[in-house]
Amino acid sequence: MAKQPKPSADTDLQVGLRVKHARIIAGIRMRELAEKIGCAESSISKIENGHVIPSLPMLQRIVEALGRDLSSFFGANLNSPGIVQRAGERLRTTNDPIRDGKGISYERMVAFGRGNILEANIHVVEPGGGRVDKVTHQGETLGYVLEGQIELTIENTAYTLNPGDSFHYRNHLTSSYRNTGEVTARMLWVNTPQVH
Repeated sequence: MAKQPKPSADTDLQVGLRVKHARIIAGIRMRELAEKIGCAESSISKIENGHVIPSLPMLQRIVEALGRDLSSFFGANLNSPGIVQRAGERLRTTNDPIRDGKGISYERMVAFGRGNILEANIHVVEPGGGRVDKVTHQGETLGYVLEGQIELTIENTAYTLNPGDSFHYRNHLTSSYRNTGEVTARMLWVNTPQVH
């Protein structure tokens, strides 16, 4: 790895940002990523914060450990301000390995960018699909049911939600949800990301 003389260089910072965002989307902690590629956790931290530029072989190992390839890794345009994302152009993913779930996909509403303090997705939940979130952390979650019927369970209390219903809870509480209807459900889901 080569030292980065001026962290303000835009292209170099984008490498670190892309690593961080890809790692968060993959649900992998810094320590886990470091173990996968055989380096120190502090090296990953320096890369993500733009203090160090990874060599190409190191970057290749990082990208592969995150389940990506270099072309998709550099596919998102971080120069875009991300103020408007047109329908059908938002990043979609089904990968959420830190939470148990099935029949769910996520459509990102907050574009990749510097300093975002919110995470927002549209959760698309197939009939019978659901998710159990055993990971608790600081922050809050806010949601709004767009379509379908969802049973949301916070701690041991279950709530049936229909289109137009919303919810809000603190992230130190355990949560799960499932689609109890016969059609695909869609929820706007905004939360404070877990700090890794």
